Amino acid sequence: MQTSVGSLGDELVGQLLTILGSDNILRGASERATLSTDLSWRPGEIAEAVIRPGSIDELAASVAAVTGHGHAVVARGGGMSYTSGYTPEEKGSVLIDMRRMDRIIEINVDDMYVIVEAGCTWKKLYEALLPLGFRTPYWGPLSGAYATVGGALSQNSLFHGSGTGGTAAESVLGLKIVLADGTTVTTGSWGHRHGNPFWRHFGPDMTGLFLADTGAMGVKAAAALRLVVAPRHTGYLSYKFDTLDAMLSAQVQIARLGIASECYGFDPYYNAGFEKQGITFEEGLSIVGKIARKGGLKGLKRAAKVALGGKTILKDVPYSLHMTLDGLTEGVAAEHADLAAEICAGEGGREMVSSIPTVFRNAPFGGVRTILLGSEGEIWLPIHGYFPLSVAQHAAEATEKFLADRGPVLERYGIKTSYLTCFSGPEFVIEPSFYWHDELGPFRLSLIEPEFAEKWRDIPADEERRAVVLGLRDELRDLFDSLGALHLQIGKYYPYQEMMAEAALAGLLKSVKAVVDPGRRVNPGSLGL
Repeated sequence: MQTSVGSLGDELVGQLLTILGSDNILRGASERATLSTDLSWRPGEIAEAVIRPGSIDELAASVAAVTGHGHAVVARGGGMSYTSGYTPEEKGSVLIDMRRMDRIIEINVDDMYVIVEAGCTWKKLYEALLPLGFRTPYWGPLSGAYATVGGALSQNSLFHGSGTGGTAAESVLGLKIVLADGTTVTTGSWGHRHGNPFWRHFGPDMTGLFLADTGAMGVKAAAALRLVVAPRHTGYLSYKFDTLDAMLSAQVQIARLGIASECYGFDPYYNAGFEKQGITFEEGLSIVGKIARKGGLKGLKRAAKVALGGKTILKDVPYSLHMTLDGLTEGVAAEHADLAAEICAGEGGREMVSSIPTVFRNAPFGGVRTILLGSEGEIWLPIHGYFPLSVAQHAAEATEKFLADRGPVLERYGIKTSYLTCFSGPEFVIEPSFYWHDELGPFRLSLIEPEFAEKWRDIPADEERRAVVLGLRDELRDLFDSLGALHLQIGKYYPYQEMMAEAALAGLLKSVKAVVDPGRRVNPGSLGL
């Protein structure tokens, strides 16, 4: 640790040293800068220090010490935010790196819950539950090797299991929260003096106050999540469509049936990107053994199909839809797959090799390079809209028109775009993304394989092109808002309070903040607070 205490002062640094030890207080400039940066390209401050508590008691004592000296605290999980969810807004802030608090405290299969510290990754949780035959309804994002439980509950998140299990927040039974003054609060039946976290709605839903808040209301220390029996059988389907309208019509019908654990659609650029770097022949071969071990002779047959599908499955495919359909029995999984296949065929879809959903399911938490970057090292920056199913086709068509109208600008600056579509229960999500060449920076480079980091680390900064992208992203955000879009990962990017129809709701939000954090010391700026 550096001897300089900067704006924190000797007294506070001494308190933190006593609570955490010198190894868990980071003061180096490069460490602070990297951990204070997310994927958003939005300006922010660099934390004055990064602290790494290892227990709830250390977390509570550290928060009390920092806020007691007037400094802001901001919790950080795996760092996957692209809306300034954890980037400090104030000078002198202290960033809390939660990743040492990664213990799985209790797995209770009798009462169907698991208790986990907020810094645990989704991959670690999934792998602990898998041998027992259980998982959580939502069980992680594609970046789950890095993304933490606490981060996903703060930002809200969807992907694995969301088709039937909803978003991350919907799997929560209760929380342990450290408030701004260091007080610990336990919500739901978990807060009962003789109870355990088997039920969320014990009186008013106090748990909900601290979910999807991007850390504005308190610091998540631990979470109790619902367990479900892991499916014993899974069907995999992929279909190609000539038009966006046909693909979305099929996707919406499947969403209303509630039969697909995951169902996601790719546009032509996404399809072409996977051709360059996604599901390759070698990756198909590498997963053969895992699929075969799970499925016996049927698994061998499916694995061979994946491997032989190889790299060309998305060649010249306009729109593609990929599904996993689970069941506790083989008959249920097969019936769900038949229903989905009938819907896709009825909309003019043509079945293709199901490599994409098979690999995503059987290797759910791989590296994040193919998520965070384009096939040639381009920066990836998404935006999304969350809509009712009835608006799905209109929202997607408006997105395509927006991108087409700006085609000359995109071409002039060498900016590529894509979008994916998916659903979370009966809600539709569209996520357009922008790709352009720009410097990757230390944080992105730290997340990808060394050979790719070496290959792309010298891509120069392009501030002019970046400014164009950020402007287009803002325009698309405003378009989505005009269509009634909601958002995950609100952070400091989506104007949450301005979207509300009633001023009283924004006032209520501020009143709640004033109770749990009267000095606005917990992640100031998040949710516009």
